[in-house]
Amino acid sequence: MPFFDALRKKSRMANPAVISALRELVESGCWGNHKDFAAWLSFDYNLNEQEDEVLKALEDLVVQGLLEKHESLNDEFILKSLNFAKPITHYRVSGFLKDSPIQMVRSRLETFFRTHDVPDEMIVDMSIATTEAMENAVKYNDQNPIEIDYSLADGDFRIEIRNGLKEVEIERDIEAGKYNSSLTLMRGMMVMSKLFDELDIDIKDAENLAVFTAKKKVS
Repeated sequence: MPFFDALRKKSRMANPAVISALRELVESGCWGNHKDFAAWLSFDYNLNEQEDEVLKALEDLVVQGLLEKHESLNDEFILKSLNFAKPITHYRVSGFLKDSPIQMVRSRLETFFRTHDVPDEMIVDMSIATTEAMENAVKYNDQNPIEIDYSLADGDFRIEIRNGLKEVEIERDIEAGKYNSSLTLMRGMMVMSKLFDELDIDIKDAENLAVFTAKKKVS
């Protein structure tokens, strides 16, 4: 009997709730590895599935024809066809790096651009710029969810990132090595200023909130 129990366990289908949630995530544009998806399932759906179970569910979706392995990143799963994509442009992501918020935004944004036939070189530039903006948002946020909103109209791409701000202690952070040549806010701003046509960061002290906005002609 233990042998047959183990066999049934090995061959069992993935949790239907997990499959349904994964479908929604990938159709919204998310792509990444199974650890990314496990983090997103936990944050967005409160589904705390083991990573190996998430991997199995993703592989099931490959068999079903919804997903395929990324052509150059073999451990990452991506929509097999953009015909399945149902991009969303307003959502929240976790404020914790462990939950892969940057990859969620980057992958959804790239999928969104591809459904609008934005040139590849422009997608790369906007992916880099948005990654810089998200790194700053995560680094300085108060660990609450970060709000993302973007649009594309008449060739103009606009993005807004809203995050709460934690208290900054400059001297302590310098001693901890936080401010160095590769991690400063200024470096990120320089990169973004070259890639976006316009950008602004509005610090709302009364609300302890940072609002990043940017614009780019992408087509």
